[in-house]
Amino acid sequence: MMHICAFPRITSGAPIYGFDVIAGQKKVTGAFHDFSSVDPSHDAMAYFKERVSNLEWSKERQLPDWAKAIFSDSMIAAGNIQDESELKTLLSVVKDTTAWYFESMSHSETFGAREAHNRYAYYQKQNPHTPRTMKSLGLNEEDVDHFVNHCLFPEV
Repeated sequence: MMHICAFPRITSGAPIYGFDVIAGQKKVTGAFHDFSSVDPSHDAMAYFKERVSNLEWSKERQLPDWAKAIFSDSMIAAGNIQDESELKTLLSVVKDTTAWYFESMSHSETFGAREAHNRYAYYQKQNPHTPRTMKSLGLNEEDVDHFVNHCLFPEV
């Protein structure tokens, strides 16, 4: 399990970057990647939508309501990736969008960014899979709950 989430400065309208992978020994059971909107008019949203618009996955993952509340309509949500070419496509897109994200973020001030960040953190905490997976790996329940609520998705 790998979960990467990057929040821009609290005053920035740049989207929240997210990339998650859940894998077993022989396949990727879930891959999720998004630029989650803080300001829908931010140029990063158009970039991401264009970059992923022609992609198709052999098994699209359906998103639960908590995820639909925060992720963009362009989000990559793929499951059961066993084919090497599909995995290479995923990794290529993630590499490109990650480099673009960290090289291109503007430093403009945006009203309401704090609320958007806190909304994202709130809904991410509704995901039962992250703590369940961490606990199944043998991590202490109290430590997992603290990590998810105060370190991984803190509200500011």
